[in-house]
Amino acid sequence: MVKDVLLRKGLREIKENIKQYITVIIIAILAVSLFTGIYANWQDFKYKVNHIYELSNMADGIVLTNSSNEEITNYLASENIDYEERLYLNGIINSKNVLAATFNDNSTISKPAYMSVETLTSDMVLVDENFLIRNELEIGDTFIFNIPEISLFNQTFTDVNLEFIISGTMTHPEALDNSEYQASFIYIGEKAIANSLSLYTNNLINTDTVLALLPSLYNQILIKSPNITNIIEYISSNYDNLFALSRANLPSNLNIESDIDQAKKLLYIFPVIFYLVALLIILTSISELINKEQKNIGLLKALGYSNLEILTHYTNIFIILCIIGSIIGMIIGPLIIPPIMNQKYNILYQLPPISTPFFRPFYLISVILLIIIVYLTAILALHNILKKVPASSIRGDNSYHMKKTLFDRLPTKKDHFLTLKMALRNMKRKISRTLMVIFGVMGCSALLLCGFGIEDTLDNSINTELRLIPYDVGLSYNTNESKLQELMTIEEIKDVDEYNKTQVNILKAKMISSYLYILSENSKIFVPKYNEDSCLISSKVAKEIGAKAGDQITFIYNQVAYEITITEVIDISFSQGIFISSANGIINLLPNNCWIRLNDQTKQDLVLEKALELEGINYGMTIDSLKLQAEDRLSSIRIMTNTVKIFAILLAIVVLYNLALLNFKERIKDIATLKVLGFTLKEIAFSFLLEIVILTVFASLIGLALGYPLMYAVLVINENPLLSYIYKIDFSSYLYTVLLTTVFGIVVNVIMSTFVRKVEMVESLKAVD
Repeated sequence: MVKDVLLRKGLREIKENIKQYITVIIIAILAVSLFTGIYANWQDFKYKVNHIYELSNMADGIVLTNSSNEEITNYLASENIDYEERLYLNGIINSKNVLAATFNDNSTISKPAYMSVETLTSDMVLVDENFLIRNELEIGDTFIFNIPEISLFNQTFTDVNLEFIISGTMTHPEALDNSEYQASFIYIGEKAIANSLSLYTNNLINTDTVLALLPSLYNQILIKSPNITNIIEYISSNYDNLFALSRANLPSNLNIESDIDQAKKLLYIFPVIFYLVALLIILTSISELINKEQKNIGLLKALGYSNLEILTHYTNIFIILCIIGSIIGMIIGPLIIPPIMNQKYNILYQLPPISTPFFRPFYLISVILLIIIVYLTAILALHNILKKVPASSIRGDNSYHMKKTLFDRLPTKKDHFLTLKMALRNMKRKISRTLMVIFGVMGCSALLLCGFGIEDTLDNSINTELRLIPYDVGLSYNTNESKLQELMTIEEIKDVDEYNKTQVNILKAKMISSYLYILSENSKIFVPKYNEDSCLISSKVAKEIGAKAGDQITFIYNQVAYEITITEVIDISFSQGIFISSANGIINLLPNNCWIRLNDQTKQDLVLEKALELEGINYGMTIDSLKLQAEDRLSSIRIMTNTVKIFAILLAIVVLYNLALLNFKERIKDIATLKVLGFTLKEIAFSFLLEIVILTVFASLIGLALGYPLMYAVLVINENPLLSYIYKIDFSSYLYTVLLTTVFGIVVNVIMSTFVRKVEMVESLKAVD
């Protein structure tokens, strides 16, 4: 009987407050969908990468040496640690940097996860789909792999061109990075490389002999062990090697491992903001319901209901609403957010389509959080009322004792400021609701400014690159030799700046794969100043390796380590790496690229066409094409930005609508009184509008201060290996944020103001307080 009474009462309350309760469901949907969507994105991404690692038996760590190192292998064997050795080569294919790893018929560690061949044998050469696209090749085609040098029979061969036939395609755990920032990766069987070396020497060294010599050239040790951290530290401290790194710190896997961590960190930003707003909305809604129901609560206590039964009755309504919103959010979030983020991952990485679980038990954490919020807010709202005796609760206390403010005492002719006084009085009267609006709108404006700021930062990053290297056409050469004389014969060309761009490993606190730029002695296009002793480093690379101006760093090229001192850190977007002058002399490499500036920028395509006709030039790009390519690279981030804006707008609408609805319900008697006193509908509606405009503008201005830190946090945990962010928020973005939030508030309240005419004066005023 007791339960039936409370059930009927609960259903009646839902019917009476259905619009307000819908806002609770919507905020629950937004909060849970963000939480589950971001969590699903992280888990899906991590699942796909780990699945490839597992299929390929990916090494837990790699040791790079100058040649086969018996001391290290003897140590590993004595400790019963699983390991394999292989030859790892840096080379060039079509003037592009390529990394190659060898394997034999007994190789089991770091093998391809997916292959287009049924059985892998050591006379095969596998490449990934990205390699085929970049070099316009197909399975069965032949390519030339240029190796700077290799030693056989104590004889060093330089500028070695090895010919290979593509046997098939693969997905390799060390070649998941899809960006041009990373060199292509090929997987060469030892018999294939032995055959090619034998042909290169005109069969002076037969294939079997080369096969027998290859183990002496091994320069990498692949290690499989759950205790890899301690093993790496021990090898680094006790044996001579170039570097020893765990899987997560390998140059080939650093970006994807970092992105997995960044996908997880997104959980700590957007969902937190939405849960805080959900807390405010639920707290305000429950508080208003409890205040309105305090007489009924007194009656329930007088009828013998316990405090726990009363608390459970009011919390059950909101728990049901939150569960409904959570179920919808758990469906929407994993369906929407992972596909959006996958656009980024598909651009950056080569991940084959792998089915992942749709539902994960961890999603229930989001429901539990909302239920905890409901219980805590209900206890807080009911605490004082439940302490009262039934008679006190039934009598009610709807009076508000407020001191007059200075504004109230100001004499005003015919009280033109009455509507403003009413708005300020209502804000002061309901401090909890006022604070809810301020915090809610503050979060919305911070999210909106974050979205606008991300776009401003992306645009500024592109513009910074073009300002520091203002060229019109860029070219790549087939061979390392100057093309200056031939290029200057093209009439439209004003300046040519040749340079060498080579992929290297850069090391200080940790090692990453990046580029070495060897600039001409006197550059006409590269804007940052330098001399023969200079070593400029991009800020992104400096941050990743933990270096600053004045520090000595090491870069490794072709298994040789070079030490150099940083003279300046520069903010630059796409051209990542270290920059030195060709006059430095630390390493001598001939030009393989150039920047070109034209007399007439409209003739970019014509100059590119003429340049590609010259012998030795195989690739080029105009600055306009580069801008389009940059936009393609950044498209996924812009999609994420638009998602942030949409969620911010939805959040603003929910918060403002909830405020307007509560405001209207609380002031029904005030509205009826004003109508009796002869106030027009326009004057009454204007007091609502004035209140929301004041609160919205005030909260938006506070939110602006949070926009930049939020944008920075989002971009830091969503770093793109293709570029360095040059952070900036334009003044117009601040202005748009305030205008948008204010417009949303006005629109919502204009709609709510139409309800004023529906208020019945007699019915509203006859209740006894």
